[in-house]
Amino acid sequence: MATIELQHSTSSFTDEGRGPAVVLIHGSASSRHQWRRLIARLAGRYRVLAPDLHGYGETVWHEPGPLRLANELGLVSTLAEHIGEPFHLVGDSCGGALALGAAVQLQSQIASLTLIEPAAFQLLRRGDLDAWHEIDDILQRHIELAWERRFEACADLFMHYSIGARAWAAMAPEKRAMVVAVMPKVAIEWLWISQVESGAEVFEQLDLPTLLVRGTRTKFAARRVVDMLMAALRRANLVEIEGAGHMAPVTHADLVNAAIEAHLDRHTARFPDAVPAMVAA
Repeated sequence: MATIELQHSTSSFTDEGRGPAVVLIHGSASSRHQWRRLIARLAGRYRVLAPDLHGYGETVWHEPGPLRLANELGLVSTLAEHIGEPFHLVGDSCGGALALGAAVQLQSQIASLTLIEPAAFQLLRRGDLDAWHEIDDILQRHIELAWERRFEACADLFMHYSIGARAWAAMAPEKRAMVVAVMPKVAIEWLWISQVESGAEVFEQLDLPTLLVRGTRTKFAARRVVDMLMAALRRANLVEIEGAGHMAPVTHADLVNAAIEAHLDRHTARFPDAVPAMVAA
């Protein structure tokens, strides 16, 4: 594990392998360990960096004040400075939404973008009201429960929506406890979504080779976000994972990881100065 100091936090991240850099951003209620199998798959040819987002894993927020979206984006920007060369950016769910925002800021430094059902649900507010109402009901209830400090109820709500009641009930007690413990951070992420008012037009400027990954059994709101990004992004391709829901990187890891690896390989030579590092590896 490596660490890097930010203005108000200490960020922990995995840094393995040699070659062109790949940054992996995990989803809500998870950590960098979500990517173990993908890191093992890539580290022979790529340098893979996977941070814990604030409030997850071993990344510690030092300030007593509120954690803002800008702080999370700052983590990605600081990693970009640490890498010092163009890199591929991969994000899952909330991490996918974060990767989108980072790509707008860092476009010239990014070789390719991969978004696995990004939780950019704010796009639905102006693009699909039926889908927005589906997610807004969850969002508002979760924030209310968190305000009341009813974190087990938060976890029930969040996980029933994300993976289903049966899978949540079958989860080992220690893993369930870990999910409950991070519900305050998930509430902050829902709050960020509720506060963002920009639509898909923000991303029309992105001129990056982008892979969008979606499960065929995912929720309506997540499906519609991907549809809107397919329409907005100039160079997007879609891979659908048969039988998968929103947790495809966990439940269908081999298929998702193969799609990511193929996308990285296809676009690794976009930046000439990345080629020597690849050859040297």
